[in-house]
Amino acid sequence: MNRQFFAAAAAGSLLAGCTPISVSDVGSQYYQLPANTAVVVRQTITIPPGTSHVTLQDGRIVDHLRRYEPFCQFEVNDVLDSEQQVGPGRFSATRIIRQQKLYGAERQPVLLAANAVTGSENDAGIGKVLLADVSDGPSFFLNEVNFLLQSAEQPKVRELRCAGGWAFPSTVAYPTLADMNRVLGALISIEVN
Repeated sequence: MNRQFFAAAAAGSLLAGCTPISVSDVGSQYYQLPANTAVVVRQTITIPPGTSHVTLQDGRIVDHLRRYEPFCQFEVNDVLDSEQQVGPGRFSATRIIRQQKLYGAERQPVLLAANAVTGSENDAGIGKVLLADVSDGPSFFLNEVNFLLQSAEQPKVRELRCAGGWAFPSTVAYPTLADMNRVLGALISIEVN
């Protein structure tokens, strides 16, 4: 009788370990932003010539990234020879993807895992899972939250990517909503409806 009980308890524990955890604390790095999240550009953003994005840190656009601290990148569809302007406006996050990248001994970022929330999905959806051999030396990880954006008024805007900063496996973290809004400052905000 005891053996059957312990076997059933062990099997239940294993299955429970595979169940996604729903986190309701908006201050947690594990909080899954809902599908109706919006990104609001509050001031005109200028994309320099020859690139399709700007990098934000400490509430301003930066030329030199401090890669071990939280940062965001705001991106448009095209690389042009002239500067591009994105005016103030509201963008629907049509898809929110949480992913982890590895920067290891080969010095190339590798996507390790990703999951996405679209429509009425919740955090139960798990997307790509790749395994990488990290035995060649020290590796850094980057946890990112990507917002694929859509607006009828400004269709050239593609996405907003926010990361917690490159870190060792023991300290890597997804940015919280507060972290992302702090990085974006007065230029852009993320709103949960």
